[in-house]
Amino acid sequence: MPADEASGLITQGGMMDGLLRIFIADDHPFTLAGVRAEIERAGEALEVAGEASNGAALLTLLEESRPGDLLVTDFSMRGPQLRDCDGLPLLLTLRRQFPSLPIIVLTDLDNPAMLRAVVDAGARGLVDKASARDELLTAIQRVASGRIHFCRAMRTMLDHAGALDGPQVHMSPHEAEVVRLFVTGLSVSEIAARLSRSVKTISRQKNDAMHKLGLDNNCQLYAYARDHGLTP
Repeated sequence: MPADEASGLITQGGMMDGLLRIFIADDHPFTLAGVRAEIERAGEALEVAGEASNGAALLTLLEESRPGDLLVTDFSMRGPQLRDCDGLPLLLTLRRQFPSLPIIVLTDLDNPAMLRAVVDAGARGLVDKASARDELLTAIQRVASGRIHFCRAMRTMLDHAGALDGPQVHMSPHEAEVVRLFVTGLSVSEIAARLSRSVKTISRQKNDAMHKLGLDNNCQLYAYARDHGLTP
């Protein structure tokens, strides 16, 4: 969306009757600066309401700031390993604590099942970090007006996720996160410690995911993850 069209953002209705205040979060300073520059390029229609460089800082920012209209956030951010402060757990926490805040996720995720889980966790927009610069402003415009927006690359992968055989797209976000961590080599107890859940809960979520996938053992889970792009 050209910068001179951004002023149209304030005339679409809903949140867009006035200045649109946007929170942004990313753990890479250059990316954060780039997102800020794109928002500022829109002129007086948009304003950066606050910035954060990790999930914990983002939650604090949102709790302490006056309400904003939209959040643009990275999916995976390095920072304090606190409960619900990265990836899918962060998105679920945001949806629970700030249910009216629309979320656009900036990411370079390239497997369909994880993208499906991101959408299920509450993302209203998905923008590939390799997208053209106007893609972000287009996403902001559409999400702020109550619609969803997935860039072409993400839409293609989501369409693929819908066409995959088997019920893996029906895993809950928590189950998908447990599977993702398990196939990286973490044990159930290590995942429990990382996500601040009990070993019993992690084991149940892993077993529930395997049941939905029709898998009987860990070897089959590793093979499934390899064949469906879930491994790192």
